[in-house]
Amino acid sequence: MKFIKLLQTSYPIKNIPLARSYAAKSVHRIQPNKVRTAPFTREGLSAFQSRLGLPFNNQSILESALSHSSAEEEGIEDNSKLIWLGKRAINLYVGEYIEAKYPNLPVDKMQDLLEYSSGVQALSSLARIFGLQFLIKWKAPEMFEDSKIGETKVLGKTVQALVGAIYQDLGKNEAKNFIYKHLLSLKMDISPIMQFNEPKRMLVALSKRRNIEKPVSRMLKETGRFTSSPVFIVGMFSGEHKIGEGFGSSIKMAEYRAAKDALIRYYGREEKEFSIPSSTEDPNFNSEYVPNNLRDTPAYL
Repeated sequence: MKFIKLLQTSYPIKNIPLARSYAAKSVHRIQPNKVRTAPFTREGLSAFQSRLGLPFNNQSILESALSHSSAEEEGIEDNSKLIWLGKRAINLYVGEYIEAKYPNLPVDKMQDLLEYSSGVQALSSLARIFGLQFLIKWKAPEMFEDSKIGETKVLGKTVQALVGAIYQDLGKNEAKNFIYKHLLSLKMDISPIMQFNEPKRMLVALSKRRNIEKPVSRMLKETGRFTSSPVFIVGMFSGEHKIGEGFGSSIKMAEYRAAKDALIRYYGREEKEFSIPSSTEDPNFNSEYVPNNLRDTPAYL
């Protein structure tokens, strides 16, 4: 019954196309040797830090975070190492949040959600909000046809470097606070990563694994069956419990969407209260840490 209640939990579905790789497929075209630089004035860096509330102790580490390896500025280290560090900090804190908040989510979907919510593409949008496109130093490779570096990628990796700089200069708690404030403060939309090739078969396998009645589809409503624009609404049921619903211009399409809806309702269930392992590192943490129970729910065909 608990499983059925999870399936009955409402969850919004949005028709958002999914790209398995969330990195931009086509890079922003730039002219050969066009240098994208901005002077590191004390006023500019100070204003940037004030906007984000980041009082760096070491100003040079911030300059390094904003310096791409292509800039080749004498006296300033590029952001390669900070990118490496920041990426791992982001993966740690966002990853543990996803694992705790969505306990039924299979591992492959967890990885997809991690990339979708905090990968280079998502971080590049955040960079533009910060105004990093006016601060970073970088230039395209000399051979235009060999260029694999576009503005989106550079901006996204600069945010990784910024997180690495915060981690290095201000400590892990400040880095975590930054990630929570700018990446985890909004409600996550998991619908783009919930793609299934055969949702009906997967739902049957999941039901068998969870020991509930085999799901069956039932017509709920229909209109215009013999016209050029029919609409069918199909419900997916386990016993007497409706666990999913879908519509379409054909019965097959409606059934497909109903099965997918049932899977999203189950795998997309959100835990309202949960513990985060890294919370024990907070200096104000004064309660007993209770780990979340690990779930094993994927139903692979």
